[in-house]
Amino acid sequence: MKQSLVLSWKFLTSKLHQPLPLNRRESQQLLTLLHDSFNRNLDHHYPPGLAESEQSPNQHIQSLLQSPLFDNNRAPRSPPSARGSEANGNTPHVRDLILAVEQPVECFKQRVAAGKATTESAKLALGYQMKKILASALPDRKEAMKDSRIGSLVVNWLWSSGQHERLDFIQDRNFTAHLMPFLVAEKHYKPVWDWLQRSSTTLRRPRRKEAWHSLQQGIEFMFRALIQSEVAYGAGLQSAIQMFLTNHKSMTQSSQIPHVTANRIHSSAGAYLMWAFASHGASADVDDATINNLDLSVDYWARNHMVAPYKALIGLSHPRRPDTSRALQWVSSLEASDGLIGERNRSSNVRIGLRTVEVLLAQGSSKEAARVMKVLQTRFAPEVGSDEQAPDPEEGEERSILRSLNLLLAT
Repeated sequence: MKQSLVLSWKFLTSKLHQPLPLNRRESQQLLTLLHDSFNRNLDHHYPPGLAESEQSPNQHIQSLLQSPLFDNNRAPRSPPSARGSEANGNTPHVRDLILAVEQPVECFKQRVAAGKATTESAKLALGYQMKKILASALPDRKEAMKDSRIGSLVVNWLWSSGQHERLDFIQDRNFTAHLMPFLVAEKHYKPVWDWLQRSSTTLRRPRRKEAWHSLQQGIEFMFRALIQSEVAYGAGLQSAIQMFLTNHKSMTQSSQIPHVTANRIHSSAGAYLMWAFASHGASADVDDATINNLDLSVDYWARNHMVAPYKALIGLSHPRRPDTSRALQWVSSLEASDGLIGERNRSSNVRIGLRTVEVLLAQGSSKEAARVMKVLQTRFAPEVGSDEQAPDPEEGEERSILRSLNLLLAT
């Protein structure tokens, strides 16, 4: 009876806990299986064909080692005798609030180590670091942003907390706006491209209409924040335009992302680039090939009613060969229309019209400038002002236009 009970117990435990390999051959087979599985996962996340700077599995290990969890320099826990101050109202909650206000970056690190970090504490740390750098007298603020490494700190937290996989943070525009400048200054682009690609792909999955629009707007905002940061804290306008064109081509050629969705994601960043390119002197470093490619891309990502105005703006803002032909065609369409053309995005149309007048005057075409100004005053009277007041006979046509233009630009 006793022997039967022992055998039954052994049978039960063998079902609960599988026995280890019994010999050297089985041990080697298990080790080979584990080794092959590890290599397959490594090749999946870091394909061997990529450049070393893009691949580097060591970067992933390094990001884990940089976590505050492994920081040996953290302040030690206060001894029990020092905790008596809690009776005077200096509770851990109060100390955390004081630390969050006075040292947001250190507070964020401590919360990461304790597993309590949130996007709110990350925004506080990022915002504090940016204000500190902008308020300093440092000669190279971009270098100071790079040296702070706070962008990498936040990305490492996103990895360790699992948010990198869930991508919920993409819909927090304030968080994105705080994070992008530091990642660009650190040239830490890889996670951003990964977030954009994976989140854009998930738009194909069925979801509620409100959730779909919220995610799409989050992706659109993140990409615009990346492009704006590249202009301000990265390699400049030329690099930002090329980045924009490369990503647009990649998304529109992807079978996983509908063309309409890809174009919508790029519309906000494209609109920003139009005005960045039009800024005086900003387009001087952009080469002709990049300008031509930007011009061709407008047909795809721009809203239908803004294609002609944007193409006119590119021609007007060419750093070496300003061209007014497309702008004059657009003005003629405004003049001949029944009032519908130009009604949407009125402020942008007014700015492009005034830029047309400015370039025409610089080229000595005062009569054409006067005609354009008259069309603007007729179609956009609230913004430009009407032309009902009789001109001063002693004031020349060009001087009158310049005076009106200067008054508008000053307001």
